[in-house]
Amino acid sequence: MLEIDFEANKKYVHEKRGHKNKGGNGGQAKAGYTAEQRAGKFNFDNIHGMGLKKVVYQVPPSDVRKAKRAEFNGSGGKEGMRSKFLKMLAKDHEKELREQLGFGDDELKLMRNGKSVPGYNVHHKLPLHGGGKNEFKNFILTPLYPHDQWHHDILDPQIENCMGTGQKKEVMLPWTDDMIYDPKKFGITKDNVKVAPNYTSRVNPNNYPKIYTPEQVANAANRKRELAKFAPKQPNGNKNVIAALVSQKQR
Repeated sequence: MLEIDFEANKKYVHEKRGHKNKGGNGGQAKAGYTAEQRAGKFNFDNIHGMGLKKVVYQVPPSDVRKAKRAEFNGSGGKEGMRSKFLKMLAKDHEKELREQLGFGDDELKLMRNGKSVPGYNVHHKLPLHGGGKNEFKNFILTPLYPHDQWHHDILDPQIENCMGTGQKKEVMLPWTDDMIYDPKKFGITKDNVKVAPNYTSRVNPNNYPKIYTPEQVANAANRKRELAKFAPKQPNGNKNVIAALVSQKQR
């Protein structure tokens, strides 16, 4: 069984704001947000299954944020909340994981061991940087592409260069009560009708594995090929380890 963790090879804006991704396979947002984005004025009410919700975003002290991040990742031999969340999903939501995300025995085995599934992220709906908590209801397991759009196209423009420790601001935040991303909800809509967003996305889909629409999820062979293209290489320079998944027997 191969264990490949994309999380160890990628830095996210919600973890360290303003830092450029170091993994080489991300779609980091760049400067050039529109005035509407900065003001939280969007021409849609739902993006990839997340409705836009007005929340108070308040930045805790840096030591509090650091402690919360350690609590999420796990430290000092103590299991992290991410690991606990993944185990809970595998135990209590196996049917949804198989049907919605196309997960099979390999992915579920990783999750039962508290390991991240390649190409997916445990997302804080309200980020730790904005006062969010490490609670299951604040987490959702999601593919990387919609995850980065929620951050880079929606949240980041509203807090860019204006949110220091102790500051607070009302922002429009993508929100859902779901804990597992649903590919059937992929798309940007207003009153359940698809619309083109009133900005140009800074997140390039070509930089992500295509595992976030119903058609992509339904094709197991395609999912493995996509992940193989984006997996990090081994330290010895050999082909990336996830490529071996492509040749595994299809379930």
